[in-house]
Amino acid sequence: MKKAIFRDLLIFALALIVAVLFWENNLLLTFLILSIYGIREYFWSEKGDNIVFVSGVIIGCSAEFIGTYLGVWTYAAPFFFNIPLWLPFAWGLVSVIIIRVSRPFVGE
Repeated sequence: MKKAIFRDLLIFALALIVAVLFWENNLLLTFLILSIYGIREYFWSEKGDNIVFVSGVIIGCSAEFIGTYLGVWTYAAPFFFNIPLWLPFAWGLVSVIIIRVSRPFVGE
């Protein structure tokens, strides 16, 4: 269990590093984020991961669309609807990681 938490935190760190390094290149960063999720899903898939991922994409996108539309925040390299292309997929990946890291602490 501790090993899985550590692994998912490393995956989060990797996603954060690639986001910081490649934020200006929407297509490359989208590919990298989806690749990170795909590799995680291939090797360490758990039941419900894809549902959590899609839910994170939808809920995260909704918040981003509303926030940028209302002018609460902006992005330096938007791609569509004032958000970067990679951002919804980052929301999905982080949603899965949050669920997996928090699960042992809530008794599941």
